[in-house]
Amino acid sequence: MAHAILGDVLIYDGKPDEGAAELAMALRINPNHADAWAFLGQLKAFEGEAFEGIGHLRHAIRLNPHPPGWYYWLLGLAQYTAGQYADAVETLRHEATHRLGSQRILAASLARLGHMEEAKEEAREFLALNPDFSIQHWASTQPFRHQADRQHFIDGYEDAGLPP
Repeated sequence: MAHAILGDVLIYDGKPDEGAAELAMALRINPNHADAWAFLGQLKAFEGEAFEGIGHLRHAIRLNPHPPGWYYWLLGLAQYTAGQYADAVETLRHEATHRLGSQRILAASLARLGHMEEAKEEAREFLALNPDFSIQHWASTQPFRHQADRQHFIDGYEDAGLPP
């Protein structure tokens, strides 16, 4: 477990190659380590390889008989990154993750589908629980390799009515 957690920490610390190495070590030690597969799926989404990330996240969900809500959150993130907005909506409405911080990705996905009323309602509910959220701060903390992927989220968040 330590290698998987360290891998995720390194990803968010701006060291994706080191993070990937730790995740690879975790999976060498235990190829059925569902959390490591989930973190690897997230990394792939951040690296611009969202479709591969979706595969890793689906694998993590299959491996864990009771997957935690954050697996669905990361799957929704990867689906949004891949432009699979309808799939992201379905995933992010899963009872294990809906109404958590992932609601901002749900709002952006709905906005991308043109469901503006629903998108704005989800954004309002998200902000009620996260009143200090700003797109600018969020964007500064996300380890996307490609600015275009970060901008994709920024545009969706803006369309949903989240504050700059």
